[in-house]
Amino acid sequence: MIKALNVPDKAYKSIPKYKLELLKEFPDLLKWLGSISRFSKVEDFVYISDYKKGKIQLKIFTKDHSYAISAVLAGIRDKKRFEGREDNGYLGCIANTRKPRASEDWNRGNDLADGDYSEKTWQEIKDDILAYELVKVVRNSPDKDDR
Repeated sequence: MIKALNVPDKAYKSIPKYKLELLKEFPDLLKWLGSISRFSKVEDFVYISDYKKGKIQLKIFTKDHSYAISAVLAGIRDKKRFEGREDNGYLGCIANTRKPRASEDWNRGNDLADGDYSEKTWQEIKDDILAYELVKVVRNSPDKDDR
């Protein structure tokens, strides 16, 4: 006789390792994330994957891709590395597919924009994410060969 699986009636509620309150340490980043979050509800669209004082790694997701965003506040990194130069922090992003292609056992990805922890770098990251999500248009009109 085959036993039926014991399945709970309610969905599993995940308990994230890090709380979103950590983003308050990064007020600019929180504001920037609000600008891309529907109704500015960052908590619905951002997952914090790692955190250390002054450093944070988070993920945002689309249907086909995940984007890992890393931020480091100014003055946090190794002082020797920046001897004679100003440490303006860091902001960077890596794009990955959410599932591998057939017969591949890895997820494809690319480095996107990175640079100082600044709004300029954030704008470059947003532009790269948008460009990464765009798909080619299929032209079935008679003028498709007139390019």
